[in-house]
Amino acid sequence: MNSCAVAVLEEFQDIVFAYGVSDEYSFVLKNKSELYKRQSSKIISAIVSFFTSTYVMRWGDFFPHKKLKYPPSFDGRAVCYPTSDILLDYLAWRQVDCHINNQYNTCFWMLVKSGKSKTQAQDYLKGTQTREKNELLSKQFGIEYNSLPVIFRMGSSVFRLK
Repeated sequence: MNSCAVAVLEEFQDIVFAYGVSDEYSFVLKNKSELYKRQSSKIISAIVSFFTSTYVMRWGDFFPHKKLKYPPSFDGRAVCYPTSDILLDYLAWRQVDCHINNQYNTCFWMLVKSGKSKTQAQDYLKGTQTREKNELLSKQFGIEYNSLPVIFRMGSSVFRLK
């Protein structure tokens, strides 16, 4: 996914930043971009199709002994944020969302690996807060959440140097 995001930045010079979590990427275009005359449907279709085809072409580089089982597809949407501050708020929210989802999923799958059913793991985690999840990981599984790789806790960023 990160390799595909880098390729997108290399292909589309108007994209200055990308933020990724799991199978989702947000691409930020220059404020004064005139890419495809700012037609959102054209921008989305070009970026998503390029990203997807790059994903297919690079699959073997990352998984040389694993066949791609079906054609991947990604969706997209365009949002024009009225100010840089609102854009920064959106990106900050995405990063918080990354942390919340990763922490929950780490706890969930550790509980499942320890013998709980998926339903039991969900019930166990229902209503828990960050502190409680950190304690669960630390005390029960010997995992310090903040020592997990930063890419999983905070997502990944690709940007263009000036």
